[in-house]
Amino acid sequence: MRRTTVVPLAILIFVVVMAIVGFRFYQHTEFTRLGSVQKVIDQPSALYARMTISYEKGPIYQEEWNMSDVEGVSTYSYAIRTYAGKQISISQKTPHAMTDVSYFFGRLVQDGVWELTNKAPRGDASPRYTVYVKQLADFKQGDRTVTFTDPHYWATTAGRQFQIDLRKTNPKDLLKLSSSALADPRYQQIVEDFRAFGPPEFHTRIAAARVQAGAAK
Repeated sequence: MRRTTVVPLAILIFVVVMAIVGFRFYQHTEFTRLGSVQKVIDQPSALYARMTISYEKGPIYQEEWNMSDVEGVSTYSYAIRTYAGKQISISQKTPHAMTDVSYFFGRLVQDGVWELTNKAPRGDASPRYTVYVKQLADFKQGDRTVTFTDPHYWATTAGRQFQIDLRKTNPKDLLKLSSSALADPRYQQIVEDFRAFGPPEFHTRIAAARVQAGAAK
């Protein structure tokens, strides 16, 4: 076989082989990329938020705000129950795709809902607040439940906490102890976030339900 024939043939074979290798590499890379995209699309996404207020004295026994966003489909509701056994529930007409609950959940996170901790009864201890949040994303989940009373008390007049280290503190300096404020505005802000959620119609219906249940204005 002549040199003039062998060289072009070798180049042709090399080009064909490289083309096959390149195609297989591209095919593998593209399938991997598509698989990653599909994995992101298929991963579950859900947000849940609930606030319950329980009263020791009537006529209202309990109020509850309940919001959720599952795969972009949001639902929200409010319910009020009386000691006499009466219950009134309010919700949007049908679940639908919207961003209200996801934005609301983002607001809760921004206002520090994940940092709240249980508090012993203080201030006006009759209404007891229970806040529950749960988030499911990136195939991971987290949730938190906290209870407390009188969010205004915790936000403004919770007092101060003193630190004493007897190894370093001179007994004569006990009147000069360092302290840190226990007041935490996040409790009141989270409660206000729940109360402020929803369109005007939702608030109007809640107000009417509270009147029917005998709640004070």
